[in-house]
Amino acid sequence: MKTTTSTTIKNLVFPIALGFGLLRALLDVTLKLVETSAIPYYSSFFIVPIFEIIIIVYLIKKYKENNEKLLSLSEALVTGVMFMVVVGTLFALQSFLYDTYIDPNFQKNTALEFAQFYDKTGDVEKMMTGEENIQTTSAIFSIFTSILKFSLLGILISFIVGSILRNR
Repeated sequence: MKTTTSTTIKNLVFPIALGFGLLRALLDVTLKLVETSAIPYYSSFFIVPIFEIIIIVYLIKKYKENNEKLLSLSEALVTGVMFMVVVGTLFALQSFLYDTYIDPNFQKNTALEFAQFYDKTGDVEKMMTGEENIQTTSAIFSIFTSILKFSLLGILISFIVGSILRNR
């Protein structure tokens, strides 16, 4: 029985995405628990996407190899977006749970510490004390927007890689 394209992509992407998503969440929790300074914590948001891009490229190439060297742009997009949605969902849930139940002040304290590097602590404190002017977002909306950000990165990278590999 022939498997469908979506089943093939799911079987290729899901285990890798699940593993990487768990590692991504573990890295984030570890950096929060060891109470590193703001620079290493925020640096992870620049370093980890590089690995995500590498994995998306790998997955698209692997799919093309397994699919008799054929690749459509839609298959590349599904591969990258599926990977990033799984990773983004795991990361967003972990971040929400940690920031809500374990250390609700972590993000605030980290932002203040980071602002000290640029002598902007007063500006950040003003923004935080004026919370009545800042619209609070629901947890569901926050998780959704985080997943959306990951998905957009997946779309962008998959589109570029798919366009290149489709013609090779």
